[in-house]
Amino acid sequence: MFWQDCDAYKTKHPIVLVHGVAGFDSILGIDYFYGVHSALKERGAEVYSPNLSAWEDAYVRGEQLVTYLEDLQAATGAEKFNLTGHSLGGPTVRYAAGVRPDLVASVTTISAVNFGSEFADVARGLVPMGGNTEAFIAQALELMGHITDFLAGNPENPQDALDSVTFMTTAGAAEFNKKFPDGMPSSSCGQGAQEVNGVHYYSWGGNDAVTNVLDISDAFLMLTSTGISGNNDDGLVGQCSQHWGKVIGTDYSLNHLDAINHLFGIHHLFETDPVTLYENHAVRLKTAGL
Repeated sequence: MFWQDCDAYKTKHPIVLVHGVAGFDSILGIDYFYGVHSALKERGAEVYSPNLSAWEDAYVRGEQLVTYLEDLQAATGAEKFNLTGHSLGGPTVRYAAGVRPDLVASVTTISAVNFGSEFADVARGLVPMGGNTEAFIAQALELMGHITDFLAGNPENPQDALDSVTFMTTAGAAEFNKKFPDGMPSSSCGQGAQEVNGVHYYSWGGNDAVTNVLDISDAFLMLTSTGISGNNDDGLVGQCSQHWGKVIGTDYSLNHLDAINHLFGIHHLFETDPVTLYENHAVRLKTAGL
């Protein structure tokens, strides 16, 4: 039994975890997907994470990801990859699957802006386009992006905050979805095709902005949640906007950062540990022969 357990998360194809906006692969030993790498590797999984531009849209980040996958394929000999993307990482991995399905076995989007974020709509609406305020905010965000990518080891990564935020609006997502519709739900808050063009599509996420009073990020997400209609969102993305392909569940008591086990593993005390969701999904992929 022990040797079987050791390979519990050993999928046929390596798992690639793709960060969202303002994210990174690892900085100062702290992973964006906190605790996920080690948990999966402990039981046989082969796991990688690229460091893409912190502030860019999914088209630019998607091209960066394709280059990363080509290099990773050459280095490891892997035939395909199981791509998992959080937040803006969701459309990013969908882009890679759309342009290079030969490299992709599965796509899993987590708390992703698949249909955009109403918070991004509000943010774009509050700041006059083309003005000094817009330029100042964009430059500040891009400076943060340059610092993030420098610390993560990729100072050459380009940054474009306006393109990034505009992409995450509902209009930006709708335009992207016309170009990359594989796995799109057939109805609002519904499910889409699980397999398209040889690529398997999954999604999961959360619908609570505030999950633990000890987590200082919850106060920020409680504020941003006020810009999203209804009561079912993770603080930045509405529950239905997270749906894509086969929906594993978007009713977990997780906020946008809980979905990647941040800040530092603080999450709802009485609900599923987010790392367990990644472990369960590795088993799901393995069972599906992926």
